[in-house]
Amino acid sequence: MNPLFESAKQLQYNKTTSLLVAVHTWRVIGIAFLWGVSQGILPPAFGIPAGVGDVLIGVTAIPFAYFLRKGFGWSKYALVVWSVLGIADLVNAVSLGLITAPVFPGSTMTTFPWVLVPTVGVPLALMLHGITLYRLRYTGISPST
Repeated sequence: MNPLFESAKQLQYNKTTSLLVAVHTWRVIGIAFLWGVSQGILPPAFGIPAGVGDVLIGVTAIPFAYFLRKGFGWSKYALVVWSVLGIADLVNAVSLGLITAPVFPGSTMTTFPWVLVPTVGVPLALMLHGITLYRLRYTGISPST
């Protein structure tokens, strides 16, 4: 195949994948966990790690998306590490949320709007990380024969 065509195809593939990464910016809303800890609504053992992890993933989403979009060779490897850390943060937050909940029916995380985090936010973020990892596995260029 034409190297120019393959390069353009890879660039388009990177643009699409970088959009999936940039969507994780919504995770800066994890600052709500830190606010919940400061107000005494959430236990610190849950709110601090969950909030800090979400904010860090959300803040770093745009730079990593930019690096991938620009085609830096190391960006794919960095995004794999970033995605694995993002998944680990989600698993950690859910685990700590279950462990630190005083009584499940009376827990803060079972009231609206907090209930949206484990029922909508976590599955959505896990799916986005999974799709990103899947897309990073393949370069988007078919091997030339």
